[in-house]
Amino acid sequence: MIRDPYRLRRRSLLTGAAAAATLAAAAACGDDDGPAGTADDPIEISFEWWGDDVRAEITKEAIALFESKNEGITVQTNFADFPTYWEGLAGRMASRDLPDVFQMDYSRLRQFGSSGMLLPLEGVVKTDDFREGFLDTAKLDGQLLAVPIAGNTLGLIYRADWFEAHGVATPAPGYSWDQYGTDIATVTAGLGDGKWGGGDWAGQYHFMELWLRQQGGSFYTEDGKALNFETAKLVEWWATSAALYAAGDVPPVETTIEWVEGGLVQDLLASEIGWDNFMPAYTPTVEANGGTLALAAPPSLDPANLGLYLKPSMQLVISGTSEAAEASAKLVDFLLGDPEAIAILGTNRGIPATNTGLENVEIDPATQGVLDYEASVAQYLTTPPPAPPSATGAIEVKFAEIYQQVQYGEMTGQEAADLFFTEAETLLAAEQ
Repeated sequence: MIRDPYRLRRRSLLTGAAAAATLAAAAACGDDDGPAGTADDPIEISFEWWGDDVRAEITKEAIALFESKNEGITVQTNFADFPTYWEGLAGRMASRDLPDVFQMDYSRLRQFGSSGMLLPLEGVVKTDDFREGFLDTAKLDGQLLAVPIAGNTLGLIYRADWFEAHGVATPAPGYSWDQYGTDIATVTAGLGDGKWGGGDWAGQYHFMELWLRQQGGSFYTEDGKALNFETAKLVEWWATSAALYAAGDVPPVETTIEWVEGGLVQDLLASEIGWDNFMPAYTPTVEANGGTLALAAPPSLDPANLGLYLKPSMQLVISGTSEAAEASAKLVDFLLGDPEAIAILGTNRGIPATNTGLENVEIDPATQGVLDYEASVAQYLTTPPPAPPSATGAIEVKFAEIYQQVQYGEMTGQEAADLFFTEAETLLAAEQ
């Protein structure tokens, strides 16, 4: 469990826009008592994130550096794994007991931001150094409520050695879904039993969102209150991999539900659609297995529209109830803009979202491959979708669970689509 590290602070409560206004006034007029967060007026702030022990170790090292460079500000840190982290924050949101600074997931920005629990950051933190397009995903209803730490976009991660060995050409932008299916079948036949050319992509809602964007559509309506497609479209999507599944060219659900690691790192899959920042994590294991990974644009319905956008892998936010907003803003700026801190944090959270981050982080060959890929698809990147509804996490789980019933043959595509719409509409209605 995430512990409750808070004590009553001496500063008066600042919330939402009032906090931003107070910060601006303080900057303009000064404070007779001296600014908080100095040796004469020390202050404590809290910072929490999700991740493993490796992330915790480097983050605490960066925090120690921050404290050494900002005498008078101490930072109480805490972390948890992803499910525990969000379970704890959701409960604490109700009691307005959030950390001063915390790590935000894009899919939960609306949940926290629409309830007034996040401090508007325009004019509070530095925003002039972010790579183009990243700040678009940090706004809700026109307000900047988060800043991205790092980012990614979707791509096709594939075993270049296996594709080449079985006569499959290097995928290029405009590569079609039909061609990808043909190539999967070719590689599966060449690899033999127990290995496959790719996975069944139809059970992942992010990939359907990509497919919808390639047609000018979207998964949710602009306000995030409803699905933005009909059941017939979902039936069509779930059918895109049906022939491959029936032929055994992608692994069966009975196999994949037993996997605790992805098929690429188990040396069982030749390709998968995924977020491009997964590649550096996969590369060491694949290379140890004698393979070579590469990145290409994902399959598309339209060579001129790949449906891609830059998505933050994670963001930083400041609580709207923080009593130490100015010191919290200093920490955010430091983690994203201090060259020494950037070097410590590296690419653990993804490829940095700022230009300064790119200039000061160590780039290994796998990470360079991601950068090269993103440069190759830069012309295809379009406006990101609005922040998804807070029910997205539960909707994503339902999407995969219900599709499994299609894989098992227990439901037709239409029956499954009808059930999904019922479940999704119930989840969306519950948050209105």
